[in-house]
Amino acid sequence: MQDHYIGIDVGTGSARACLIDSSGDIKALASEAIKLWQPQQGYYEQSTTDIWHCICHCVQRVVHQSGVDVGHIKGIGFDATCSLAVFSQDEDQPVTITGPDFENDGNDRNVILWLDHRPVQETDLINSTDHNLLRYVGGKMSIEMEIPKVLWLKNHMPKELFDRCKFYDLGDALTHIATGNENRSFCSTVCKQGYVPIGVDGSEKGWQEDFFNEIGLADLAKDNFRRMGGVNGVNGKYFSAGELVGHLSDNASKQLGLQAGIAVGSGVIDAYAGWVGTVGAKVDTEYGHADESAPANDLAQASTRLAAVAGTSTCHLAMSEKPVFVNGVWGPYRDVLLPNYWLAEGGQSATGELLRHVLETHPAHKEVLPLAEAMHMNIYDYMNGHLRELAEKVNAPTVSYLGRHFFFYGDLWGNRSPIADPNMKGSVIGLSSDSSVDGLALYYYATMEFIALQTRQIIEAMNTAGHNIQTIFMSGSQCQNDMLMDLIATVCEMPVLIPRYVHAAVVHGAAMLGAKAASADAEGKTENLWTIMDRMSKPGRLVKPGTDDKEKRLFDAKYEVFLEQCRTQREYRQKVDAATDSWVQMSSIFNKLAGQSTGTSSLFGSPTPAASTASSQPSQPVSSIFAKPAQQQQQQQQPQQQTQQQTQQPQASGLFANLPSQTLAAGSLFSNPPASTSAPFPNLPTAAPTNTQQPLANSLFGSTNTQQPQTGGMFSATTTVQAQPATSTAGAYGQGLSTNQQPQANQANNDALPQGNTTGYFDSLLSKSKKPGSNPSPLEDLPSIQLSLGDIRQHIRKLGPRTDPLAHDKARFILAASGVEPAAAVRDINDFGVRIGGRVERPSVGPTAADIDIDTYLDNLQQKTTLSMIADGLERSARDFDSFLEDNITMEWEAQRKRIYEHFGIKTKDDGSAEGPSGASGRESHAGFAPGIKASTFGRSNLQKSVIGTPSKIGSHQPEFTDVQDATGSQGSALNGAASVDDRFVREKQGKLAERIRQLNLARIEKQPYPILHELAQVAGNSGDRHAQQLVDAYHAAMTIVGENPDAETFADKATARGRQFKDMYLDPNDKSQESVNMRKKILDGANSFLERKFFQEVESVIAKHPREANLGGRPDVISKIKAYVRLRHARKDLVPDNIELQSVDGEFVWAIVFYLLRSGKIAEAADYVKTQATTFRSIDRTFASYLLEFVSSPDRRLRRQLQERCNNEYNQRARNAPENSIDPYRMACYKVVGRCDVSNRSLEGLNTEIEDWVWLQFNLARENDKATEVAAESYGLQDLRTSIREIGLKHFPKAPGEDDNGSFAMFFLLQILSGMFEQAIAYLYAFSYVDAIHFAIALEYYGLLRPADPWTTTDSLLSHDTRSRPQLSFGRMLGYYTRDFRAADVASAVDYLTLICLNDDLGGEAGRQQAELCHTALRELILETREFSKLIGDVRPDGRRITGLVEERASLIGLREEDDFVKTVTSQAARFADDNGRTTDAVLLYHLASDYDNVVTIVSRALSEAISLEIGEDPMRLMPVKPRSDGNDPEAQPNSSLSLASIDDPVRLAKEMMSMYETDAMFYTRIVPSNRFACHVLLQMSEIKGLVEANQWPEALDKIRGLDIVPLEASGNPARIRDYAAKFQGLSQTVAINVPNLLMWTITCCVRQRERLMSGQFSGNEGTRRMMCDSLKQISMDLTTYTSQLRYRFPPHLHEALAKASAD
Repeated sequence: MQDHYIGIDVGTGSARACLIDSSGDIKALASEAIKLWQPQQGYYEQSTTDIWHCICHCVQRVVHQSGVDVGHIKGIGFDATCSLAVFSQDEDQPVTITGPDFENDGNDRNVILWLDHRPVQETDLINSTDHNLLRYVGGKMSIEMEIPKVLWLKNHMPKELFDRCKFYDLGDALTHIATGNENRSFCSTVCKQGYVPIGVDGSEKGWQEDFFNEIGLADLAKDNFRRMGGVNGVNGKYFSAGELVGHLSDNASKQLGLQAGIAVGSGVIDAYAGWVGTVGAKVDTEYGHADESAPANDLAQASTRLAAVAGTSTCHLAMSEKPVFVNGVWGPYRDVLLPNYWLAEGGQSATGELLRHVLETHPAHKEVLPLAEAMHMNIYDYMNGHLRELAEKVNAPTVSYLGRHFFFYGDLWGNRSPIADPNMKGSVIGLSSDSSVDGLALYYYATMEFIALQTRQIIEAMNTAGHNIQTIFMSGSQCQNDMLMDLIATVCEMPVLIPRYVHAAVVHGAAMLGAKAASADAEGKTENLWTIMDRMSKPGRLVKPGTDDKEKRLFDAKYEVFLEQCRTQREYRQKVDAATDSWVQMSSIFNKLAGQSTGTSSLFGSPTPAASTASSQPSQPVSSIFAKPAQQQQQQQQPQQQTQQQTQQPQASGLFANLPSQTLAAGSLFSNPPASTSAPFPNLPTAAPTNTQQPLANSLFGSTNTQQPQTGGMFSATTTVQAQPATSTAGAYGQGLSTNQQPQANQANNDALPQGNTTGYFDSLLSKSKKPGSNPSPLEDLPSIQLSLGDIRQHIRKLGPRTDPLAHDKARFILAASGVEPAAAVRDINDFGVRIGGRVERPSVGPTAADIDIDTYLDNLQQKTTLSMIADGLERSARDFDSFLEDNITMEWEAQRKRIYEHFGIKTKDDGSAEGPSGASGRESHAGFAPGIKASTFGRSNLQKSVIGTPSKIGSHQPEFTDVQDATGSQGSALNGAASVDDRFVREKQGKLAERIRQLNLARIEKQPYPILHELAQVAGNSGDRHAQQLVDAYHAAMTIVGENPDAETFADKATARGRQFKDMYLDPNDKSQESVNMRKKILDGANSFLERKFFQEVESVIAKHPREANLGGRPDVISKIKAYVRLRHARKDLVPDNIELQSVDGEFVWAIVFYLLRSGKIAEAADYVKTQATTFRSIDRTFASYLLEFVSSPDRRLRRQLQERCNNEYNQRARNAPENSIDPYRMACYKVVGRCDVSNRSLEGLNTEIEDWVWLQFNLARENDKATEVAAESYGLQDLRTSIREIGLKHFPKAPGEDDNGSFAMFFLLQILSGMFEQAIAYLYAFSYVDAIHFAIALEYYGLLRPADPWTTTDSLLSHDTRSRPQLSFGRMLGYYTRDFRAADVASAVDYLTLICLNDDLGGEAGRQQAELCHTALRELILETREFSKLIGDVRPDGRRITGLVEERASLIGLREEDDFVKTVTSQAARFADDNGRTTDAVLLYHLASDYDNVVTIVSRALSEAISLEIGEDPMRLMPVKPRSDGNDPEAQPNSSLSLASIDDPVRLAKEMMSMYETDAMFYTRIVPSNRFACHVLLQMSEIKGLVEANQWPEALDKIRGLDIVPLEASGNPARIRDYAAKFQGLSQTVAINVPNLLMWTITCCVRQRERLMSGQFSGNEGTRRMMCDSLKQISMDLTTYTSQLRYRFPPHLHEALAKASAD
């Protein structure tokens, strides 16, 4: 077997892994989301621990997916973002970089992301040195590089901590973790750390010692820069890309699941891996190689190829043999990829982001989105298509011609290359008032044009400086935009090559680095990287430049204008700056007069910071009224030179941002003025503050953040940490002064803790345990102001798109999206002049006999249609209208439909009884199912509730449950609207969750265990949600309760819990039954176990963080760890409050040790400890040992009655009689736990405890015992505990999303799960995070831990109660409504979710039947709504064999015993619905799947009849094709499926395909009524005749008509024969009969035209024959006249007139 290699790519948001073979083919891909922390604005942090965990998961997945033996994996390569990673020198452990205390929170946040912009001042200092090495980073060091970040850490870290640190680029950190060595890569150090390779420009060590001394990092130069990687060849080693950096260590190999010793290649920055994975791609031989002067695949070609990695931004990489310096282009960098070669890095700050911004900020964006979605296209493809249609509509020669007078310059986020000006902005020339979709298309095209023009500018600048770029090699998401690729190729006048692995080019390049490392020989020499790239890169697709000379001249002219826009913008800015220079000076004078040491806020912001006083505090940044928006563009290598200051001191904020402040802050126009500073304008009145210690600055839409600034926008929540709540007096615009009118809160009195009322004790714990950044705003202490701001926030959240009153405009777009031309529809309806349900023929004046000719016939052919067809057609149109509206419109259903009907002049049935025959069928319900169904099964037809809800966009939307609406405030509130979550992250999260649900169903089918709680917890933990930790804890708690084992591979020996295992116990209606008692015990035991295990994990974590203070030493067993934990807390004076003494024996706090052993659930170890210290305990407490041993030996953790009474007596006597502070509080706590003493007071007196300790005590004291034998005072069970938790929830936790600012709702959700309040927990979580609520509910329902509600009587409520007042959840409808987020795009996942409704079909009796019925109804609705019939119901191969659908594959899960009957029933119902709505191909497929072949032929014949009835010369009739059957990876139709219906829109071809298939198999043939089969054959022949007539083949057409034997062409004037033909007319099927007039008209046409041809001399025979033929043709006309006269009222008048004229001639 061939060798394989692994590539690892670590991006900003995810880690990816790919596995390739020796030829470069990718065998498997996997990705995993990385956690990202943003402690405050501009700060972005990650963790190498988390990143490595994600890498391990990805590697294990690709190895598993590929099936490759790990023994054949020979190399591994890494790339990563250019982020700074920090480790300790002494322990090689992650060092947290989170200020200000730099304490590890357990997440090992030791990575400062490239996107982080905290070192503003440090960057300015570095660039002010003008050191020579700055030449090699584009003239200035970017804030995104790593030396400014190191300097920031030195300026803010404690010195002793900084001195312990060593620093890596993230890529080098990963190779360090993989190998354990300290080797570094040239790519990381040269490009991002200021390393200049030895020998370049006089560099001696690589690191420039004078530079480090000058910027204040002289200590890093010690020991030859050992902390930065050392000096190459002295105390360090540096390698080019992919060179052997080491071998996989034993530890890393175990974590990755690979073999130790695998070669590890030197890593690179991710964009540079894009170069490796891109520029080696072959050019299609059809077009030749890019550089004809160089040999094929020669290394010289690398210098001619520009790699453009185009995503959010675009990075340009070019190689050269000699150094080439280009202004605004970073580098040149030597040795980073190939030894002795140089690389330059340019780029565009925002390209993909610019396109997104232009589209989303245009008024027409909201109109384009539904159109693109209706056509199943992304918005970019839709806009490209719209541009082409627009060009065709106005007869423009090219699309570029449309935008010839529109000039857009798009440096909205500054310019990176080639002018390197971060102050550049956008500009537009040619802007009009057009806000339509056409206007958006023009703006969008101009944006693409700008990207192409700027690419040309960058390439010209690089080539002018000495590069030789001839070809552009693209990668990234923008490669999918074909119009943009064409533009870049044409504008730059060079070919653009797109590699095969467009989206995997970067990770593919990393894998090539692994291949290079694996090629190392015994001396470490490796194969040339270019050779590997040439061998492993795959042929790409070439986009050639346009050849239109006129278009080239247009682009050249626009390029000149582009350069002029770039130049003049800078000139204009210089002029304005010069004119306003005096204003800047005046602002400086005012600042000095005011004597401020903090920043001053002006109306529009000041360009310079306020002058500092003698204080050492750094100057404060100046605030503008509008504030500078945070640059959060997540593109890499973007040298934005931002002016915002990020320091420890507070910043003044603008109108729409919060104001972080620790001491004093200058307010903006609408903020409070600083309370302790003089006003900058003394003549303006200001009030004196009453409190100068903690002034607050309250903005109109935000409040002050006083400790850990979190800058938010207008809509963001505000967090404030303040020990002393302050009140505020606000003016009209919030210009009030902050006053502290409340005394300090009293210290908790440890001697007088509450008795009995444990929620009061919880209050104090809650207030004490709130961390910085988590407290509510001080505004919440001010009822009047809080109410006002709360109302504002609530109303802002409710703001959303309103219904456009101009329904006419909306109707245009709706019709266009469904393929209907609005203008044509209006004309047709007006021409028909018919109202719905009426059959009124439009009066018309027929042509006279003298005027009859073929042109007149063609003009009036539309009148041939019978009145029945007109009425039926309009009926179908009305149904289609209704269907489309219900499918696609999500607001004001009935009003919207009514307005559209009124616009087109259609009268609905609701307006009154329709005219026409009473037999006209009314519009059938969309359900189309048996009347037994209790609710509508499609949308909101007939004002009934759908099981699956109406389709909607992902993210915030209206809740379907009335109780959820009430919880969120009103019906106008959007579900989860307060979360303000980016839809992209929600989609990614939902995709991962859907994959877990799919795996769950597969495991259920195979009857294998699946750890659903564990899997969902992993997704939640990686989601990045603010409530993720509590949600993960809730999952783990549930795992402990049910006993789920994620490692179990079988159910044997109770290795793990089975699905629905607890259903009978949990749903037992008798609360006093043994089953119910056992269930409650299991919940209590599980909750206790979870809380105890979690605490012990915390113990281990704290010890690991502080090993010196803990002084663990010796054997790290449980007792030793608890001793170390007690020792650590004592050292920190955190065991007990001040003035409380603990009992110590030989330096050990024995009671504290015993308590924390009990707290950790280590009761056996507690007993062992007491035994080993038996002498000690006998001397201090003779009886406790006996109590503890009894407690440990009891399976229920309870003492015998006699011992318990004695224990309680001792406890009560000590509590009453002992002197104050004479008893160790831990001793009392141990008694309380072991003996359940004083259960009415469930608090730990005299201890420093957290909320988690209080929660644990409640569960630990709760018991489910026999009430008859239990003393009333000691009765405290699960139900009592639930009551306490409910009270706490009402008092302390948010009840709606609008009340939650910090994610505290998740804590209450965890408490509810721990206490077994499962239904209430899900209903509570649903309002805050419905995605998490639904999946938690699935996991609980899988184990039988939810009580489902009646699906038909509780349709409006998520949470309800049964007749016994027990909570129940509308589980099925909740799942159905959830699928609306994605079922249009991922119907397979929707099936998996709806299948889970049948989890409850095992309830038995009517309840189980109702749940199964609900599941089946939901599946029916899904089938009808999505029209994914081939995927859901099944498919058919061309030979008629059936392909099983998704529903049938899950038959065993949805309670089906006779799958065929169910599927046939659903299929038949769906077929009727499709037929009623005119969806011919859908109906054909569905009836075929239902084995109703006769109906298939009937429908095909009807469609064929309608197609034949169209006028000759008119566009042929087209059908709506069936949605193709496709898998998740290939959007195209799978071969041999859907009868090729996915591409058939021609009814004639459809009829031929079906009849051909049916006539070859007797199974089909015998089940078709002969008359229907005959009619279809006749119609097919008529179709051929029509084609011959259109082709002017008159004789051939007459022969075909004669062969039909329907009209008398051979009667030769015989009246009897003509009467026989007239009598046959009665026996013709309707589809054939309605086309007989067409057949007659074609016959007349053929006779007249053929006679004209014969008469004009176009006949080569003799004259006699010619006359005979003419007479024969005339006789046919006369016979037809006789024939029609006998059927006079069957045919339209103009046919008789045409016959009369033909006979007369």
